[in-house]
Amino acid sequence: MTEKLKNLYHRYLAVKMITVIVIVFLSVAIMLPLIKIAEQFGINIRENTGLNFDVSFGNVFFFFLFGLCSIGIIWLAQKYIHQKKFSELGFKSKIWTNLFIGFVIGAILVSLKYLVLIFNAETVNYAPIVSSNIPIITYLGYYAYFLIGFIFWNSFIEEFGTRAYPIEKLKNHMNPHVIFTVMGLIFAFGHLVLNDFSLGYFTSLFVASYVYSLIYYYSGSIWLSVGMHSGVNWVGFSFFGTNWKLGAIYNIEISGVSNWIVEYSNVIIQLVFLLFVVYLKRKGFFEKFFSESIRYNIKRN
Repeated sequence: MTEKLKNLYHRYLAVKMITVIVIVFLSVAIMLPLIKIAEQFGINIRENTGLNFDVSFGNVFFFFLFGLCSIGIIWLAQKYIHQKKFSELGFKSKIWTNLFIGFVIGAILVSLKYLVLIFNAETVNYAPIVSSNIPIITYLGYYAYFLIGFIFWNSFIEEFGTRAYPIEKLKNHMNPHVIFTVMGLIFAFGHLVLNDFSLGYFTSLFVASYVYSLIYYYSGSIWLSVGMHSGVNWVGFSFFGTNWKLGAIYNIEISGVSNWIVEYSNVIIQLVFLLFVVYLKRKGFFEKFFSESIRYNIKRN
């Protein structure tokens, strides 16, 4: 970055905001050329997303490559544009405790959605996925990849790129809710690259992103939002998937639910939780239990 551009970046909020948004956009958009490259090797990433993900070498390779490229773009920006330490992006907090707390919260929230669907369904069928014929070592190997290489890695990529980085770079210069809104749109549209659009799905993604942003902003801990994101994904893959190699334990088939409940029940639950998070903030919850990371962020900034 030339000296002139550095001066513009530090002097003008518009330049700072555009720079951060462009970096976030690039960290998400890097997926597009990788999809095309994968196609040259006969790998169709578009048909291997979410619950349909096929645990094969090619899919796993490009999944990890996307994560490395996405994080690498932000690392380069942090080092050469912002000239700050990589560790300043929400890492100064207890890892395992926050991961566990976030995981439990995320699992409970998404379970509430599925309970609403089950309660309003005409039929609900359960089918075990894991066969007793699968060697225990083989199963544990795939499950380790599912937890670490898929659930955690995916959550970390998204929380790092659309939460920790932009919030840390812009929170002292503009209203944080503007940041949450912009990142929510990028987060939602990023998922639509590989998934079909529906208003309910888009709204759910946007509100979920807003909740994760609020959690990160109040706690200063990337691990809390990563844990929450991981808990949400774990429940979905464990009980609504069909592939034991990708963590499926039971497959629950729900049918006969009104379309508006399917589309918007999760949005309503997330909005209620968002209000609860705001209430906790007003009661001093985050200052009491996340004082270490909050003090670090205040001191650093």
